Amino acid sequence: MKNQTSYDRITDRITALLTQGTVPWHKPWKAKTGLPRNFVSQKPYRGINVFLLIAMSYESPFWLTFRQAAQLGACVRKGEKACPVVFWKQWQIEDKDSGEQKKIPLLRFHHVFNVTQCDGLNIGTEPVPASVNGISKPEDIVAQMPQPPVVKHGMSRAYYSPHEDCVGLPTRERFDTPEGYYATLFHELVHSTGHEKRLKRAALTESAGFGSNPYCKEELIAEMGAAFLCGHAEISERVIDNSAAYLNGWLEQLQNDKTLIVQAAAQAQKACDFILDVRPEDEGPAPQQPKEFKVVALRECPTPEEMQLCDTPQSAADYWRAHITTHPYFNPECECFVVLHLNTRRRIRGHNLVSTGTMDTILVHAREVFRTAIASGASAIVLMHNHPSGEPAPSEADIKVTRDLIRAGQLLKMEVLDHIVVGNPTHASLRELGYFFQ
Repeated sequence: MKNQTSYDRITDRITALLTQGTVPWHKPWKAKTGLPRNFVSQKPYRGINVFLLIAMSYESPFWLTFRQAAQLGACVRKGEKACPVVFWKQWQIEDKDSGEQKKIPLLRFHHVFNVTQCDGLNIGTEPVPASVNGISKPEDIVAQMPQPPVVKHGMSRAYYSPHEDCVGLPTRERFDTPEGYYATLFHELVHSTGHEKRLKRAALTESAGFGSNPYCKEELIAEMGAAFLCGHAEISERVIDNSAAYLNGWLEQLQNDKTLIVQAAAQAQKACDFILDVRPEDEGPAPQQPKEFKVVALRECPTPEEMQLCDTPQSAADYWRAHITTHPYFNPECECFVVLHLNTRRRIRGHNLVSTGTMDTILVHAREVFRTAIASGASAIVLMHNHPSGEPAPSEADIKVTRDLIRAGQLLKMEVLDHIVVGNPTHASLRELGYFFQ
């Protein structure tokens, strides 16, 4: 019962703000002071607490409880009103069937006051907080997102496609301001964190379309997540919807589901943490996770005679159409760079989808090209990528990348046999065109 009461208290507060015409997740915080944080611990508040505290419109970002103020020898001025903030507490109960003790999370709340509501505090001059993970510019946030989706420009509207794992946007020139462009991009990137290969968020994966409960929750997550990212990027969205229809729509949703606002804010915080690559405990960089390589028993591996022979550009192109285009993450509308791993008899041991770019560009690094080839014990490799335009003629960038990788292969004693550019329906071999020779 107490858990539900906490949801009710927070939902009622947000509902009151919406009724007054204030959308808490549309109220940006000041970049120079940073996120609201506790005066004693200096830790920033998270999730729905950020929007609750920002909506109070105090200049200082520092907050503390009545007890914390008393412990510092200060006092809250008479008549000042507190703001509720929520936190999760592990509650231990006994399983009726097994008799074992288990912990369940319960949402609880307490009240905090801004330091400007207190007397006797030595606030002093606080330094400007450092940006999270060294990132502050919006373009850096986008560029350094782990496992990013493909971003395509020139679309008629902004969207995220879970099936293609692709963000579509109009060209930048169609946005009134750079802030509006990045706010829209952040919104779609938050959607992309719900993909099954990232956070696997049910609100995205189980969405039944516009008007459904998962859809409404996912939209709220994306709005709040974009607000978090705009705050970290030190920008604020200039064009926001505070219309009566917009406000009434969210009021109706919150009245139907008292847990919606708290849960959506928590998911938005997780999405923001993922994009910024930070840990919730200390807002620091996430530790490097060990990479896994699948080890297959030799008796399960195909014999050399069963492996597909790859001794001509045509045989490589045939392999591409049979195996690469059927890959679930292959996107024919973007350039995809693939490396074929060959044994000493020029038979294909396997392939690696190294990188997915845009309609006409792709980022390729020698480290990524040769890493899995070395791990698989390849004797030689064949480079391949597609041109979504259908025209297989290599560009100057294709030629330069090829020659750079040839030199890298020479140092590693791994021969680069060819670079095939796949078009529709033809293909081109850079070796046959003479670009393998200086």
